[in-house]
Amino acid sequence: MRSFSFNRHFHRRFILGCLTAAIAFVHMPSIDAAPLEKVSVRLDWLPGADHAALFLAKEKGFYEEQGLDVEILSGQGSVPTLQLVASGNQTIGLASLSALALAESKGAPVIGIAGIMQRAPESVISLKTSGISKPSDLEGKKFGAVPGDQAQRLFDAYAEVNKIDMSKIKKISLNYASMYSSLLNGDVDFIAAWAVPDGTKVNKVKPINPPMMFSDSGINTLGTGIFVTKDTLEKKADVLKRFMTATEKGADAVEKDPAAGVAAVHAANAETDPEILAIEMKELPRFLHTDNSAGKPYGWVAEKDLVQTISIQEKYFGMREGVKPGDIFTSKFLPGAE
Repeated sequence: MRSFSFNRHFHRRFILGCLTAAIAFVHMPSIDAAPLEKVSVRLDWLPGADHAALFLAKEKGFYEEQGLDVEILSGQGSVPTLQLVASGNQTIGLASLSALALAESKGAPVIGIAGIMQRAPESVISLKTSGISKPSDLEGKKFGAVPGDQAQRLFDAYAEVNKIDMSKIKKISLNYASMYSSLLNGDVDFIAAWAVPDGTKVNKVKPINPPMMFSDSGINTLGTGIFVTKDTLEKKADVLKRFMTATEKGADAVEKDPAAGVAAVHAANAETDPEILAIEMKELPRFLHTDNSAGKPYGWVAEKDLVQTISIQEKYFGMREGVKPGDIFTSKFLPGAE
């Protein structure tokens, strides 16, 4: 009787041991598993709500699912990012597609593969106390302008369309570091900057007028987009396809749960202000598409918007003529694209 009990006990322990070993084996990393491909992404600026798709995709493991180890790095403007990616220092970059068009026209080997901010966020930002409520009110005022900035150059087009006499505006040169403080201190009456987040940040300190959007006057150039070099386009096509598949999955997740997008950006970048990010996120949808791309998937860009961007760049930015939409953008890496 004791022998039977011992054998039964031994048999049960043996079975349990085998099951434990089997479970442990299943969870062991596969020796043959391919290592994740490293991909560096340089943003156009400091992390914001418009970058949430990337950060949430990384946080949720969507890039890893596609076999990618993605590193997301802050930027210091479209031009520096274009230079870094064009020189091969980063795999993928984010920059204004308008700036990209200008760079490509000068020989930079870059091309856009997705459009994020398609409705231009550039606008006139002024304080409630400025007395500015319509374009004609800008005459006789002090304009705080950052030399060479996209928003400043687009203001010239905005002024022309709205018949603003530029000779009646005093232009004061600023840099990015002094732009907000100069407006808040009254050293200038208005600035040309993004409605979100620039206007949002100023409004947190002092109330502002509703930003006068350049796009409302028909001055719309494509904003932030995802781009690569043309060499990467050819040599890492599969990587780009997988990257965009994961990024679009991240964008879908942000759309379903905007708060999760805000949290992902802040978790990866502790210096960001969650309150500002939440405001940006609330405003983000109206900038993601134009009338021409409305209803299309994340990143899809209409040829009409590419044509308009090129036209404005030629007229107001001195871009050489002859640049075609296909020279600066391709949709071949977007999910569902042929």
